[in-house]
Amino acid sequence: MMKSPPIANRWRSRSVFHALLALFSSVSVSTAAPHALLFRNGDLLTGQLESITPTNGLRWRHADAPAAMQFQPGALAELHLGAQPPPTTTAANFCFVRLTNGDELSGNLKRLNERELVLETWFAGTLTLPRPRVAALRPAGGAPRAVFAGPDGMDGWTHGKGLPGVINGGEWHFLNGAFVAAQSASIARDVKLPPESSMEFDLAWRGTFALAIALYTDSLQPVRLADTDKEPPFCPFYSLQVNSYSTQVLLVQQGKPTRQIGMAIIPMLQQTNQARIAIKSSREQKTLTLLINGVVAKQWMDPEGFGARGTGIRFVHQGQGPLRLANLRITEWDGRLDEHVAPLVANTKDDVARLVNRDSVVGRVLEWQDGKFRISTAGGPIDVPIERVAQLDLATERSQPMPLRPGDVRVFFAGRGSLTFALESWTDKSVRVNSSSFGKAEFAPRAFSRIVFQPQP
Repeated sequence: MMKSPPIANRWRSRSVFHALLALFSSVSVSTAAPHALLFRNGDLLTGQLESITPTNGLRWRHADAPAAMQFQPGALAELHLGAQPPPTTTAANFCFVRLTNGDELSGNLKRLNERELVLETWFAGTLTLPRPRVAALRPAGGAPRAVFAGPDGMDGWTHGKGLPGVINGGEWHFLNGAFVAAQSASIARDVKLPPESSMEFDLAWRGTFALAIALYTDSLQPVRLADTDKEPPFCPFYSLQVNSYSTQVLLVQQGKPTRQIGMAIIPMLQQTNQARIAIKSSREQKTLTLLINGVVAKQWMDPEGFGARGTGIRFVHQGQGPLRLANLRITEWDGRLDEHVAPLVANTKDDVARLVNRDSVVGRVLEWQDGKFRISTAGGPIDVPIERVAQLDLATERSQPMPLRPGDVRVFFAGRGSLTFALESWTDKSVRVNSSSFGKAEFAPRAFSRIVFQPQP
């Protein structure tokens, strides 16, 4: 391979590479955010992707190089392009579609019959998928009502005036689209949390960390849990406490002992220094659910009923290493857990529609029309509205596998999902591909956040 020029930063582990990526988003740049190229030998080179073609390989720009550099894909491991949020949708027929090779893409369902599934996407127009290449379909409905998205500054947030037991407390600061804190600090806001809510954010740290998140609080100042009767009046709230090793949920009430709802050990947080955190709260179901990188880490149910009464949130950095909190999004929640789907089970003869109420309909999905799935069952055909379907698993007995082909790459969407295909060309205007699922197509480059060269099955 071409040796990386002297301007390359040389790192010898992927964990360091991903830690550096987290740092990129907190560094001010004068132009577009840098891309990052990881070589198979562990070298790392920042800069900007110019193009990828079979003839010229990958062309790369760097501010310190007078001309574009060229690399052959065989020498490359990954390319990180940064993340741009996908456009929101309000369509009731918006779905995530999982393919038989584990890939997943999203779009508005236009047609499903015995032969094919047709999606209308914002990033590639209309895509037609042969039904035997489709493993599952998950209706997502329209975008939920947004409660808060940011942060975009300090306005509207309240700094803690002092943390209990901390002499030299600090503050959260706003830097390049994120809240950062290097020592103990509290920040809070009344975001008008609805009774059923979803709160997600990106968290990055160095070393170990400890973060307490107050949910459904009316106090914008930190509360001493051991001496609540001496605090200014506040209503009950939940304190979700997460650190590098474990997590627990407490119900905090004034003048009463703090009640532990439960705790859990989370090994995955010991193996990384960044994660996408999601907290799903349901007053109706009396539950709090913690997801890490899309996977349920723990769900708690309050046996005495949902005890919190406020509508605010509070983040308390408890002083164990620097923290960065970004991409905070709070929405209403419909009660569904949007976690990774179960693996395929071989040789199932029937399609299975898993309903929102946790019932199932078993049979053969004949078509989707007028907002309903027509399913042939032992008792005759029935119509199931799409809003009642949590997930549709298609029979694997009739599925077709899609083995990797030489030269295939795997790309990851900026929002969710991935695709595997032969890359014909990549420029700042378009991405041209040839897929074993849907043939030739042209994608918008900003749809993707990462490319993996020579992917594994």
